[in-house]
Amino acid sequence: MSDIRSMSWGSILSASSESDWKRRILRVVLLGILLRLLMAFALVPQMQQMGDGPAYVRQVQQIFAGTLDHFYFPPGTALVTMPVFGMLGFSVTAEHLAGVLISIGFLLSTVYLARSMQLGGQATFLAALIAAIYPHVVLSSAQISSLPLTAVCLSMAVGAALRAVRARSSLHWCLTSLFCGLAVLTRPGTLLLAPLLLILGWSMIRHRPDHWRLTLVGAVIMGTIMGLMTLPVMLFHAGRGHGSVLATNSEWNLLLANNHHTPDYKTGHFGQRALADLDPEAEAYIRRFFDGETAEHATRQQREVMLDSARSYMARNPGRTAWRMTNRLRGFFGCDYTAARELQLVFGYSDAVFGLVMMAEGGLFLLVLYAWMIVLVGCNGSPLPGRWFHVALLTVIIAPHIAAFALAKYHLPLVPVMICASGTVGSWLLDPSTQRAEVFGKRRNVLVIMAIAVALVQAEHLYNLVILR
Repeated sequence: MSDIRSMSWGSILSASSESDWKRRILRVVLLGILLRLLMAFALVPQMQQMGDGPAYVRQVQQIFAGTLDHFYFPPGTALVTMPVFGMLGFSVTAEHLAGVLISIGFLLSTVYLARSMQLGGQATFLAALIAAIYPHVVLSSAQISSLPLTAVCLSMAVGAALRAVRARSSLHWCLTSLFCGLAVLTRPGTLLLAPLLLILGWSMIRHRPDHWRLTLVGAVIMGTIMGLMTLPVMLFHAGRGHGSVLATNSEWNLLLANNHHTPDYKTGHFGQRALADLDPEAEAYIRRFFDGETAEHATRQQREVMLDSARSYMARNPGRTAWRMTNRLRGFFGCDYTAARELQLVFGYSDAVFGLVMMAEGGLFLLVLYAWMIVLVGCNGSPLPGRWFHVALLTVIIAPHIAAFALAKYHLPLVPVMICASGTVGSWLLDPSTQRAEVFGKRRNVLVIMAIAVALVQAEHLYNLVILR
């Protein structure tokens, strides 16, 4: 750490040998790990789990006790955290350590992705630096969540797929498949990631005479490994009368976002509050579908009623459904704020302090978002995969949330790709040979329109989700 402190920014970011860049990247990674440990064990050592964290802990407890009947939330997050609880038992410290390890995984997988994309030493260093200090992930280090874990899976899967194609490596296809399978177990909506990576691989080798054979090898490996990972969970549920599913919360997610009482913008409203906190009419409506305070123990028949009701509402109200879908699409790009809000709820600090923390949390996301958009319009000749892949990857991540409810933090799985884009843009801007004025001049109108669109989306997002709460 003293080496970093003794360097000037000019020396840190100047041209250097590959070995020097590796050492600087390692130091930044160590800095990121230290920040996460300090956050979880020094700043918020007794903070309880928020959001879905308690449910994941409960799932692990039920697995160890042999009392698990079904996975209400997808099993990936619980399965990944099991070793921590198995070694340390159940405590706040163990919960924080599980969250920290996932958070560190976010950092390491982003660096792996940047190196797999062959961004170069400077761009990879910048990506590592952003990932190391990325406020939303650092502030949430003590929390157990499926979103940073999904980001880890996506980064590792994409990075391994790129290496598999370049090296014709079956081992890397196995690694790709493992992380695609874990992504599906963590958030089943990522199922389309696997075929997308096969298409990416095919596009990179389509000029080779054996491109179909190599793609088929990857497909067979993927199908086999992902099947071995997901089928046992589906059979587990089917054997207990829950259907051949990976989790039993999908119908509830669809219903809470598609009914007469759902707010048009805050379509995840019901999912973030206890039933008793809803207005009486909405509470009475929701209680028609299941017994108890949550849908966690809903029967298969009750889940089917939820699904039928949601589909019926969408069919009878196509205009309002379409409007809600566009709201979810815009809200997906809203800046991060949930870590700051959770800290405020736990520690009770003022709205002014919340605003400052949220500015840091959301501000860096806006920078990486805009850098990613610069790459999409082709300003900097990025070595990243083609624009079609970025758009397709965005579609894979966002598609499951268009019909159900979406929160801004659901963009987190895409953030490592955005961070890699930020590294390439930063490196390009720092290159003295770059014709910045000429390039930006050609795309000035597009860049201005993008900036205005981002600002309008943030204004709507902050008004609806932060000010109105």
